[in-house]
Amino acid sequence: MAHPVRFYTEADVEQTLSGLLKLQESDSMLDRARAELEGIPGELSLVESELSAARAEFAVVEARLSELGAVMKKCEEEKADSIRKLAEYKTKLLSLRTNAEYKAMLEQISFVERRMDDLDSRILETMYEEDAARKDIADAGRKLERYTERANRKKELLAERESVLKAEVDRLSGDRSGTASAVPIRLLRKYEQLRASGRSCAVVGLVRGACGGCHTNVPPQNAVEISQGIPYSCPICGRYIVDLDGNRPSEEDT
Repeated sequence: MAHPVRFYTEADVEQTLSGLLKLQESDSMLDRARAELEGIPGELSLVESELSAARAEFAVVEARLSELGAVMKKCEEEKADSIRKLAEYKTKLLSLRTNAEYKAMLEQISFVERRMDDLDSRILETMYEEDAARKDIADAGRKLERYTERANRKKELLAERESVLKAEVDRLSGDRSGTASAVPIRLLRKYEQLRASGRSCAVVGLVRGACGGCHTNVPPQNAVEISQGIPYSCPICGRYIVDLDGNRPSEEDT
């Protein structure tokens, strides 16, 4: 089992403990700032996704209206052609000499007239569909406008926040370097190893007689020394246990 590490030089205890806690506080603030900074691209992606969905909705309605316009144009052209044919057939009807020719021409005329009735119905139906599509495209256009304005505003806010966070990270990194330089190199290496292993809190308090990180019970004698201001290295998780009035929550609780 690993042996606890103690700081026996009384004059160095307070300075060492203060330096470790300040370093951990600096790293905690840096972690939060960096995490928020790293989350900005995801927020931008969400904004773009919402805007793309609104654009796609508008494009679908726009395509539908265009399709109906093409249908209407085709029907009107076909109706115009049918009117022309009907006029030609009625003119020819007057010049036919046999009953068979006359009967055949009447059938042609009847067919064209039925087709014109069908076209009139389709034109009327398409007009109603166009009215509905124009309403839909107006609604989709207003929605797209709202989403575009909201997306642009959100991008501006995120850009401003990103700039602030970058400046904050730079400042905190500078402060952190100064704080780290005041910590003895041996302790700093151990501290960095703990953070690299995923233990964001390398310095924890004594919580109900146990390590505030892994909850391993601390021997009573060591607990007394911790309460006297002597830092103690947990033999299980390696975190430094210090006296924090005995009421500081554990890392897991936090």
